[in-house]
Parts: sequence; C-alpha cells; structure tokens
Amino acid sequence: MAAISEHPIIVAGSGRSGTTWLGNVIAGDDHRIIFEPFDYRRTPEFSGLTLRPYFRPNEKYPQWGSTIEKILRGEVSSDWVDQDLPRLNTSAPLRGLVIKEIRANGMLGWLQNNYSCKIVFLLRHPCAVVASRMSLGWDAGIDEVVTQGEFIEDYLTEYAEVIAGADTPAKRHAVMWCIENLVPLRQLPGTGCCTLYYEDLAAKTQSEVVRVLDFLELPLTESRKAAMQELSRTSRNGVIRSAGSLLGGWREQLSAEDLSGVGEIVKAFGIDVYATDSLLPVRKPL
Repeated sequence: MAAISEHPIIVAGSGRSGTTWLGNVIAGDDHRIIFEPFDYRRTPEFSGLTLRPYFRPNEKYPQWGSTIEKILRGEVSSDWVDQDLPRLNTSAPLRGLVIKEIRANGMLGWLQNNYSCKIVFLLRHPCAVVASRMSLGWDAGIDEVVTQGEFIEDYLTEYAEVIAGADTPAKRHAVMWCIENLVPLRQLPGTGCCTLYYEDLAAKTQSEVVRVLDFLELPLTESRKAAMQELSRTSRNGVIRSAGSLLGGWREQLSAEDLSGVGEIVKAFGIDVYATDSLLPVRKPL
C-alpha cells in the first residue's frame, strides 16, 4: 500500500517518549502509519544498519538511499510496520503517510536535507524515560552507537569518559537518552521542524495537538479527537494520563542515587532542557 503524499510525516523521539500516541493522533484515520521501519530485526532490508544509525547531513549514503526512499513512498509492508492499518478508514481516500520511529534521531538532519518530509520531534524528561525503560528491563544499547565511527568523530569523542564511566543501569540509560537527543538538539534548530515536549502534551493536550496539526496543515477531525483520548498500547499504564500522575511518576520510581546519576550524566553532556529537580522543561531550545 503506497502513500498518497508528497511530504511524508516523520514522528521521531526517544523510545518511551510518547511517539506511538502522537503518531496515532496525527494519522487519525486518513494517514497510513508505518511503525518503526528502521529496526533491522523487523525490516530485513536494513540488516546491515545499526539500530540507532547516525547519518551525516551532507553525505549521500547511496547504499541506503533506495530502501529509505521506498519507506518514504510507503512501499514497504510487514506485520510489524503495518500494525496500525486497522486504524484506517478504508472507505475514504488515503491522504498521506506517517512514519513513527524511535531509532532515527541521528538521521533527522540527513532526512531533512535529502527529502521533502515534515519532521515532528518529541522530547520527554530524561528521568521519565530512564524510569520507564528500566521498569521494562530494556538494555541501554550504548554499544549500538559507540561502534559508529562517524558518530564518534562528529559528536561523541568529548563524552568518551562519561560514556565509559556510566556504571549503573540508570546512568547508562541516561547516556543513551543524551546520545539520542544530542544530534536533534544541535541539528534541528532553524530547519523548520516542529518540536513538542511530552510534558506540554500531558498538561495541555488539545492546544499542543492543534499546534502540530497546524504545522502539518491537517484538520482536527473526529478520528484525531478520538485518538487524543486513547492510551498508547506500548505503555503498561498508559502514556498520556492525568498531568499530575504523569509528571510525578518517575520521582517515585527512581532512587535518590539514580536521580543523582541521571542528573550527573545529563549535565556532563551539556543538555540543559531538563533538570532532575523540575518536572517541566526548564529551557525550550527548539
């Protein structure tokens, strides 16, 4: 099923940051969602690609161009990427394509430079992301990035000691949060992407959804209103809950030692969007 769209929408962010829910809201019932196609474990065409690839914005990478272009045209299908097909209204025309991806943050500048896609980038508090990933038993996955020569050369050399010294699960997950968000925070300002903060979505859902829909030139349809009320199927307790329970949850899940460790790592990376003593963003650079 190909998408009828000249400007595919890419919804990107860290895993456990609300991208599934946001992608569903944006898609409504008239945009096809392609779910996390860059996962080589699910998409064999990317078998030579690391799980969290970094592409230099001005390089071409011809070995991946044709496969990525097929995804951007909607010419890919599997049970994994098509898990949201039941959301579509099959009696109405397909209006476009939403690519929901948690492993392409290091490619966003390259995608922006090479294709006419619209990028929506979602940020969430590192403590919340760390707590969620730890509760699910995720591996931090640092090895996936520290073996990429271009990534190390362009961004990670100065943080080598910080990365190597991350000696607890919380610190290692904090390192990955920093790595995942460092590239977009440096590359995306001034490029015309739309950035949302998870905490704003929780506290003022409708106004933030309207803001992103205006950016994408999409109407707030009944199907999108319905999706706003849904809980993400990828969350045990629901991604978007009441603002109070959402914003305070990680303080109860993480120990004082873990909170200190996350703060130490984020400070070492120089990312000042969030602080461990604040539930909300303290600075919005995008």
